[in-house]
Amino acid sequence: MIENSSSRKDLARVYNAGLNLLARREHSCKELEQKLVKRFAPPLVQQAINDLRSNGLLSDERFAEALIHARSGKGYGPRYIAQELAQKGIAKELSGELLDERDPQWMARATEVALKKLRTTPRLAEAIRQLDDDDASLEDARERQQQRFQAKQKLSSFLGRRGFSSETVQRAVEIVSATN
Repeated sequence: MIENSSSRKDLARVYNAGLNLLARREHSCKELEQKLVKRFAPPLVQQAINDLRSNGLLSDERFAEALIHARSGKGYGPRYIAQELAQKGIAKELSGELLDERDPQWMARATEVALKKLRTTPRLAEAIRQLDDDDASLEDARERQQQRFQAKQKLSSFLGRRGFSSETVQRAVEIVSATN
């Protein structure tokens, strides 16, 4: 514990700096520590973080929930979000508790993201939408089939980079292909 008057003032300065950062947005403990340690001594930073946590102003769980809500709203899947949470210093147990890949919301979100991608990428949508033409030559039919396959692969890759599981991606592409 910090005793003398100047140390208490320094601690108050660090505490207020942390409070100012938290007033703008939620931070993880690790993230806040990294920002404060650039300006203040590590022991003061640790004490201020402990005080912020004990006062209920700093919470990794609250930060994780806010990040999950924000990223899922932007079309990212659970794997992408889990990776970002790990980078921000959130424990795997906590992120695993808050992110359940088997939750049906991720399937709906992946389908929604895929449909949006098709709306904004007309050539991709056209390739997936191509119907088999009975009058087309065998070579034309193969070409269309190849283009459709490649378009589905591109869409699958996009969803995979967004952090959706392969099973979710496969089902979302099937749904979008059938409805498109």
